Amino acid sequence: MRRYLKNRWIRIAIGLLIVGSVPLAVLALLAIAVPPAAVAFPIGEVFWLVTFWPAVFLLAAGIVQVRGEK
Repeated sequence: MRRYLKNRWIRIAIGLLIVGSVPLAVLALLAIAVPPAAVAFPIGEVFWLVTFWPAVFLLAAGIVQVRGEK
């Protein structure tokens, strides 16, 4: 596990997942607490859409890179 966390691509992917998921989680909690207010803030969904797929590709690239090292 330590080998994977030392890889730059994997760290960037984890950071992107956090940056994209936290606003989406806040938006989900806001939708539970105050439903009309959640519709007014679509920025969480946009962050998630913009960061999720690049994070998946970077994570895959990092895993392939770490597995290729000997």
